[in-house]
Amino acid sequence: MKITLGTYTKRISQGIYTIELDPDQKRLHDLRLAIQVSTPTYLSVEQEKTFSVAFDQKGGIIFFREGNEVDRHLDEAVAPCYVSLHPNGNTLFTANYHGGNVDIYVIEKNKIQHFQRFQYPLGSHAHSIDYVSLFDEVIVCDLGLDKVHAYVQKEQRYVLKYTYEVTQGKGPRHFVVHPRLPILYVLTELSSEVLVLHHEESGLRLIQSIVTLPEGEDDIKWASAIRISKDGRFLYTGQRGHDSISVFRIDENGELKRIQTIPSFGKHPRDFALSPDHRFLVCANLDSDNLTLYERDGETGLLTLVQEDVYAPEAVCIVFNDDI
Repeated sequence: MKITLGTYTKRISQGIYTIELDPDQKRLHDLRLAIQVSTPTYLSVEQEKTFSVAFDQKGGIIFFREGNEVDRHLDEAVAPCYVSLHPNGNTLFTANYHGGNVDIYVIEKNKIQHFQRFQYPLGSHAHSIDYVSLFDEVIVCDLGLDKVHAYVQKEQRYVLKYTYEVTQGKGPRHFVVHPRLPILYVLTELSSEVLVLHHEESGLRLIQSIVTLPEGEDDIKWASAIRISKDGRFLYTGQRGHDSISVFRIDENGELKRIQTIPSFGKHPRDFALSPDHRFLVCANLDSDNLTLYERDGETGLLTLVQEDVYAPEAVCIVFNDDI
């Protein structure tokens, strides 16, 4: 299984890397520099196509095909922090943390064309944006304004459908959606919680909030990433500072119970991903320049360490190439 890594290039990284996961040997191996590029901190990968956040005097996105640059769209003083591709394969979304905006692009004849921008008020830190097929909505987490926005396409444009107000100071960062239930799970960076939100036609309704850290360790709050198993039975979160990954069991109503917190075996677990078969979880530890490999029990959801200290410079984004 091939994995693509997005990185910072502040210290030793040179760009986008790939590494292989051997499921039989249960090991990560063969790290390679795939694309030399500045600050490719977040990626969206579809087969031979890679869309990368990038910064080269100006910030924006670059489109690669089989490792070769196809097109770029750089027009910001600072780069976006997030990029995602619509399932239609020709609509691209970015969120800009420092600019406080999200942008929508269309890909036509291998060219990136800007389509629409939503600029938020002062204090915005738009952190993620993804299309959700279950709801047919584009959802944005704004960490700075403590809001979750939902947009729908209407008459060839995207329009705001609703906004959910998160309690001030929690900082919504990323989200995942249950594969069957109308439930949105929002990870809050500043309070290290998962908000369990029931999706309704008029918006979102909170049904549970649960801290990702073990009891008695609430002083370190710096959540990073969130994933859900494809069977909808387990949810996973990453915690920087505490340097750990937590596992939650999902009940039939979509609510959570934390069942495990395991060390990340490195410093600053910025991102992690489940393998396409969901047998493994790979975690990227930014400050210690290493990946950690866990085996995942499909029945219990629990993680077991199988490999640590796998070198990967400044990794902050993990994408399994086959998981698209």
